Amino acid sequence: MTRQPAGRGPMRRDNAPIRKRRPATTIPDLLFALASAAWTMSIVFVVASFIDKETTAGEPGTWLARLFSAALTLSGIFGFLLGLILLRDELRQADHFVTPMIIGAIIGGIEAMLFLWPADGFLLAPFLLLIFVFRPIRRRIARLFGAAGPAR
Repeated sequence: MTRQPAGRGPMRRDNAPIRKRRPATTIPDLLFALASAAWTMSIVFVVASFIDKETTAGEPGTWLARLFSAALTLSGIFGFLLGLILLRDELRQADHFVTPMIIGAIIGGIEAMLFLWPADGFLLAPFLLLIFVFRPIRRRIARLFGAAGPAR
């Protein structure tokens, strides 16, 4: 036990270990990509419902497309907010946002295109691009092309 200067009594020892918080996992990056894909699909479906009436097969189809678009927007917002919560202390690191959201926008654009064209067999194919959202794979690709990534 250590002592404080005279007159203040004994000083308490702090035995609590100081641990740094664990870094965020890849889950927030995945959520940001899916949110971006949902927002991109939402925009495409709203635009398609206003531009081409044949795409939505009449008035009920137009309203269903807009309702589906609103549901995608809402799910994208909640996915994005959940990703922000899971980031913990890494909110200021842009690599959690930029690359996953670009990949998500590409996925959403391709997915919306395949959805509007009747291409049932390929609807799950764009989601294979989600492999590039995972940080270890992004780091490995960056090293492969010689780009300097953030130090670990």
